[in-house]
Amino acid sequence: MTDYVASVAMHEKSWGTFLEPDPALEDAENLHERLGIPILSGHHADLTVFKGHNSVFDRIATRAKDVNLAYEDQCSAQHYYDVFSCVEREHGTVTRLVDVGVFMGGSATVLAGCVEPMGLELDLVDVNPVFLQFARERVRRVFPRAMTRVRMFHGDLPTYVANVLRGEQGTRALIHHDGAHDFNQVVKDLSSLYYARDQIHGVALQDTHLRGEIGYFNFVDAAVYAMFGVDVKYDALGSRYPEGSPVTAPNQWNGNYFLADTPEGMYVPFDGVKWKYPHPTMELETFLPVKAPPAG
Repeated sequence: MTDYVASVAMHEKSWGTFLEPDPALEDAENLHERLGIPILSGHHADLTVFKGHNSVFDRIATRAKDVNLAYEDQCSAQHYYDVFSCVEREHGTVTRLVDVGVFMGGSATVLAGCVEPMGLELDLVDVNPVFLQFARERVRRVFPRAMTRVRMFHGDLPTYVANVLRGEQGTRALIHHDGAHDFNQVVKDLSSLYYARDQIHGVALQDTHLRGEIGYFNFVDAAVYAMFGVDVKYDALGSRYPEGSPVTAPNQWNGNYFLADTPEGMYVPFDGVKWKYPHPTMELETFLPVKAPPAG
């Protein structure tokens, strides 16, 4: 991820700015093929299993299932429902939702379903503009009337904080983080939030149960503890998998697996959180990506 950002993404003119939607995608039948996104697992989170608990979520589940689009989701239905529940509980204080690491729009679709009924804005943030365009188009097909309040930001989270959040007044953002999962980058991402902490209500992180080959450094939960201490108060999000289930063994592709009996995600409210890092003398610029020579 870091090499792609430094040597590819940062060399694009759109880096650090809001993107315009591509009108040619509106009629695309095979959107993932048009954008060159392979579908590997084909996993679809069945949100309808949580119908009957909340009328707003019922609408999200129904409309998301009806969209005719090939895609795959990154998270469990339980995670999407739990993130929705955080938004529903906090929406009286929150003004904006920020989805970091959109991939093919699974979480973006759920968050977009909150925009109209709860009077919120939604910013999609990703280092890859292709994923931004796919996620936005998926959202548009499910909730077309919400699109006046949905934006795409091409960049990582520290760049979004530097170029957008830090200069705003009156914003109260709830951030969903499913971007990089390696320890170093998650620490950088969370550190950047320190410099806009008055504009942030809380952060929900996915894949806090993830492990894998050492080269990936998949320790999202360790990054949370490094930032906020081992006694950080959080709400558990998502699914837990019992010992011995297939996903608790390294997979055949990249060796990733899930810790048994460990929540898929964490929601950390910023009210009363104790920052263990960064040091107050550090500057936001320390955590911004540094452009490297272009790839190739």
